[in-house]
Amino acid sequence: MSTVSSDYSGLIDAILRDDREAVDDLSADLMRRAILYLKIRMGAPESIAEECAYQAFSDVFEMIRNDRISDRKSIFKYFLTASRNEYLRFKKIEQRSDLDPSYSENLIPEPAQQLQKLIDEERQKLLKKCLQKLSEANRSFILTFFSAASVNLLEISEKFNFSYAKTRTLKTRIMQELQRCVEKSK
Repeated sequence: MSTVSSDYSGLIDAILRDDREAVDDLSADLMRRAILYLKIRMGAPESIAEECAYQAFSDVFEMIRNDRISDRKSIFKYFLTASRNEYLRFKKIEQRSDLDPSYSENLIPEPAQQLQKLIDEERQKLLKKCLQKLSEANRSFILTFFSAASVNLLEISEKFNFSYAKTRTLKTRIMQELQRCVEKSK
């Protein structure tokens, strides 16, 4: 059975089977191609292209896990579109934040539902255990969000000496990791 180079439908099956090894193998080439696309077609710098591609993959990954992708053969095109949109969103936020730093806070939707699910009383013990499983750097980073009365991504990115996009992406990844850990620990 020959496969087209842009047919990543096996990735969907691997994600749904929770086959991490197959997901890693299949997603490596997909990520490489998306990063290359962002660099060449969109003129994105390497680090920004990587951050946007990883954020797009995270979003697409969740859509696959929730079985919300209908055309399995179009996953490559769908992922490139998601990566492109993530980069365009990043550029828009970057332009706006250059003009008015408080504007970017309103543009980024906070994952309030994720935070609420994690902080709710019955899950606090599980969350504490999951926090201990994180690396010291990631634990310190995410606890900054939990302990702050109001979250300003620009200030946190400066505090940790990260780019704005990396701060946003890292926060999303750690939150998703914590959420998965809490769900598995039930």
